This record gives sequence, structure tokens and C-alpha cells, in this order.
Amino acid sequence: MIKLVATDMDGTFLDGRGNFDVSRLGAVLDKFDKAGIVFAVASGRSLLALEKMFQDFSERLVFIAENGNVVKLGNDVVFEASFTAPQYTEIAQILLESPYMNGYDFLLSGENGAYVHEKADSSYVEFISQYYENVQSVPDFSGLTDKIFKVTANFTEETVRQGESWVNQALPYVQAVTTGFKSIDIILRVVNKRTGLEQLCLQYNLDQTEVLAFGDNLNDYEMLDFAGVAIVPENARDEIKAISDKVIGSHEEEAVIAYMEGLVD
Repeated sequence: MIKLVATDMDGTFLDGRGNFDVSRLGAVLDKFDKAGIVFAVASGRSLLALEKMFQDFSERLVFIAENGNVVKLGNDVVFEASFTAPQYTEIAQILLESPYMNGYDFLLSGENGAYVHEKADSSYVEFISQYYENVQSVPDFSGLTDKIFKVTANFTEETVRQGESWVNQALPYVQAVTTGFKSIDIILRVVNKRTGLEQLCLQYNLDQTEVLAFGDNLNDYEMLDFAGVAIVPENARDEIKAISDKVIGSHEEEAVIAYMEGLVD
């Protein structure tokens, strides 16, 4: 029996406008509560952004944020992993040296906010501010006092995999992974969304066979591989479909929430 349901957000649970049906989720969570099923939001987005998105349900779900770098149950952060200052400043420098990088199209995601360079293009800042809270422009990254969990960077759809490979070859302590069709997230190599699921299984004394996960992109790979049941939308990457147990409808059709409703009907 499934006791933990975890879902990616963008391209999976959320529609193309980044929304979800609040009333449907509320009804599902009512049924999950009665069935003893934990619902986990598992995303590359920051904890601040996810808590704002799910503010009506914050006491009824758990968060795996920053691609597994932060795990929060109720008011307690039960796991976190962050870069050192020398590490994130080195990552920024490597991105600037990359032949696939367009200027300063990258952001550092922290505990209290997110940080872009003051030379970042205004269109990039406007775009990335849709996904991160408290985005601040800074003259350099060496003076930050915040914990930095992740660096996210934009390329083009044609160069994103090359940009990903460039970072992985240049920095042995990180894992760069494609999260969208032109973006990558850079996190510590030892951490991913599977890390978050493992932490939750420890907290709730669950076996991985009791876990169901939804995802669509390469940053979901480890999570889906770990879960006893892996379900993906039809818009998922082919590499993700290859490891899934079932392919359902598109995220535009709210296929994930419909599948969740079917679990408890």
C-alpha cells in the first residue's frame, strides 16, 4: 500500500501557467489524511517559493525543496545541505567561463532569498523571479551571508545539455542536471530528490515500496528510480519515461491530481 506520494512541480503537478487546482488538492489531502498517506512536494524551487505556493496547506504536507537540499516537516527542517562560500563563488566563475553561458543568466538560491549579479539581463531577472522569492541583485557573490543551497542557470534548448556537461566536468563536487528545456540546477553531487525521499522514509519508518513518485525531467530521475511506483506525464522526457511504471496524461490536463484522486477513491 502506498504511504508516501511525492510529486515534482513544474511540468508535472503544475499546469503550463504554473498553477494547480486548490479545491481538488484540498479534497485529496482530506482523503490522504484518512488513509494515512503523506503528501510531499518535491521540487527544484526554493523552500520560500514552495511555502508561498502551498500556504493554504503548509501543515498538511511536507517539502523536499532545492532538488533535495532542504527537507521540511511541519516547522522542522530535518535535512539540509548547502555550498560553502568558496564553492558557490567558484561555480559562478565557471559559469561565466562556459562557452554555452549567456552572460549572467544564473541565480544563487539561498535560505532567505535568491541572488543575481547586478550585470544580469533584466529579462532574465524578470523570468527567474517567477520561480524564486526575494530575488536580490548584488555586485558580487563573495559578500553573501545567506546559506546557498543551489545555483540555477539558463542556456538555450540547443545548448542546455552541453552546458550541463561542461559544469559536471569542471567541478567534481557538483551535479548539474537539466530541470527544464533550457535550464539546469547545480547542487552538491551527493544530494538529489532521492535524498529527500530517503529522509522522509526514515522519518515515517517507510519502505521505498510504499512510495509513489511523479516527475517529468532529469532532476527527477533518482527520485523516480527510488520510488516503488514511478508515474510520469506524457510530456516527460524520454529518459524519464524509460524508467517509469506508467505514463499518464499531460500536466496541462492535470493528470497528476487526477491520478492522486484515483488512489483514494
